[in-house]
Amino acid sequence: MRGERLNDGLSVAATGNGAPLVFLAGLGPGADLSQGVPRTMARSARAVALGSGRTVHLINRPIDMPSGTTIARLAGWHAIALQERFGKPVDVMGSSGGGVTALQLAMDHPEVVHRLVISVAASRVSDRGRHDLLRSVEMERRGKSAAWISSGLVAHGPLRVVVAAMYALGAGQQRAPGEVALIEAVQEWDVTARLGEITAPTLVVGGTRDSLVPPALVEATARGIPNARLLLLRGRGHMTTLLDPRATRATTAFLDGG
Repeated sequence: MRGERLNDGLSVAATGNGAPLVFLAGLGPGADLSQGVPRTMARSARAVALGSGRTVHLINRPIDMPSGTTIARLAGWHAIALQERFGKPVDVMGSSGGGVTALQLAMDHPEVVHRLVISVAASRVSDRGRHDLLRSVEMERRGKSAAWISSGLVAHGPLRVVVAAMYALGAGQQRAPGEVALIEAVQEWDVTARLGEITAPTLVVGGTRDSLVPPALVEATARGIPNARLLLLRGRGHMTTLLDPRATRATTAFLDGG
């Protein structure tokens, strides 16, 4: 995959064949995709491209996004990028933290969004999710591991142990400023009252065991968006919802107009 710089510190890399699908990923260290695409991000983009039969345009937030950046401002940067890159409305899929940006984008800049898929995201983050995300950042700043807390937001059962071990391997590495800024931004972010403004056809996907975005928030988000479709996967958590083939099939059918 080859990447390039966009406006306002955004970067993009494309993979696959077919109609364009903009993909906004969730939290993570991020990367300037014009300098290289991390293997995990490349695998995710290729998986979405393969599952959807689309050319996936993976757009990454600025790695040095400053503290105090709002979700609305971040969405505005994306709107400029999409307008300049495509010149017409395009399908947008956002997962987790990327879903937050995608929701704001569809509200504030409907002219750039054709169809919208929101996966493991809602009109606000759960109280536990906001608290634990911020607590993780504060612990890491003090040199302490937040692996167990962070893993509990995205996984449960035996998978949580595996994820915690993976996070622990990265202990001591500082989060990129852009990731911290996004965590700070969602602390007060709540667009529930504005969901009715979304005009793009929308699919909302979630799991019944998601601690970061509980099913009640997912259901409320789908109800608030006019004519939105809802796929709620029983027994699935934040991470396992993203990996569930049923979510892939539902997303592909929705984007194809089914």
